[in-house]
Amino acid sequence: MTTNTTRHASTAIAVWLTITYQHGRERATELWAHLADDSGVEDSPSKLIYLAVAVAVAIAAGVFIINTFNTAQTGVPDPVAPSP
Repeated sequence: MTTNTTRHASTAIAVWLTITYQHGRERATELWAHLADDSGVEDSPSKLIYLAVAVAVAIAAGVFIINTFNTAQTGVPDPVAPSP
């Protein structure tokens, strides 16, 4: 048997959860609509130039690392097993 206070508390919690869920859903819907709106977005030439430079730097860094690794690999002697 539940007391009247317990019923009021559980009812208050249920109402609070409902309000919180609805508010969260409304905020998520507003955020989704805001993120989906792409008016005014342009691919400016400066953005494309920065992107091209970033890709070139990444490729150059990769080539440098691979060459450095291959150079270091050729300078390491083969391991010799210790004699028993």
